[in-house]
Amino acid sequence: MTTLFKNLFAVGLLFAIASISLSCKEDSETPAGEFSTGVLIVNEGAFGRSDGSITHYNPDSKMVTQDIYGKKNDGLALGDVVQSLTIEGDFAYAVVNNDNKVVVANAHNFQMQHVIGSVSLPRYFTTLNGKGYLTEWVNFTDPGRVAVINLATHTVENTIATDYGSENIIAANGKLFVSNNFTNTISVVTLPASTATIEVANAPGDLVLDAEGKLWVLCGGNYGEENASLHRINTTTNMVEKILELNMGANRLAINKAKSQLYLTSGIQVYKISVTDTSVPENSFLTIEAAVGLYGIGVDPQTDEIYLADAKGFAANGTIYRYTATGTLVDEFTSGKGPNGFVFR
Repeated sequence: MTTLFKNLFAVGLLFAIASISLSCKEDSETPAGEFSTGVLIVNEGAFGRSDGSITHYNPDSKMVTQDIYGKKNDGLALGDVVQSLTIEGDFAYAVVNNDNKVVVANAHNFQMQHVIGSVSLPRYFTTLNGKGYLTEWVNFTDPGRVAVINLATHTVENTIATDYGSENIIAANGKLFVSNNFTNTISVVTLPASTATIEVANAPGDLVLDAEGKLWVLCGGNYGEENASLHRINTTTNMVEKILELNMGANRLAINKAKSQLYLTSGIQVYKISVTDTSVPENSFLTIEAAVGLYGIGVDPQTDEIYLADAKGFAANGTIYRYTATGTLVDEFTSGKGPNGFVFR
């Protein structure tokens, strides 16, 4: 090898090493994706219109980006009635109720990765011990169920029978708790498939866990009556420990960062209830006079800021209200049609 060739080889080798180092540095400094932080708003869309969507909101810059899935997938519609959204690792699972599917997207840029089919009127999704669990209404005449999802292949492995109208699902103490919205029961699934039943009031829906790992269930009550209630369940014994009669209609439930304060919506009002309270405060914590009806609520687990969704009766795009933990309005902005929930990144 000549001296000139040796020198050229050495220079080339150094350039290659420098390029690799620079590339690694740039990769490490490049954000994982534009939607890896901030707040995601789930917009159901109008029934039968396939205009459900996800809105992204940056609380620092107050920048709002509508229909992030459509923008990243050449205008492809997310689907008809986007019921819920769950982030697990690098994947976002968008449950599309009336299209009988779960769209699996990259959680950082929302480019579509997979579509899980073979499900019937799916509602909510969670994970436990490396598996996905999806509630399904199935239909309006047969009992609901939980589909077990293989997260590697994104396929349904099997199903677990529950009760009518399987709705929300949450994992606690190594078990799955499912609210059966068409009944007065909570199904408790001890994996792989042993199921027990807890009786509560009519129309159980939203579920949250407090600081002691107790499960709070919001029951909507009888149709047309203002008899919603809260039930606290011991997730070890599966026993109902406390019942708070609300004497009003209520539809959505959230909990604060410390998991000590419950927030529930009733019409255009928000009530704040301590987990230690034995009765419900007479006066509301917030009243949103400009709202048509509050359809969703979420509490940022980092800041304790409260997000409220007004679906505007599905007649137009919804409005999101953002409040401090003390009840001061921070800002408001427009979302997609029928906003019903929030995911905080």
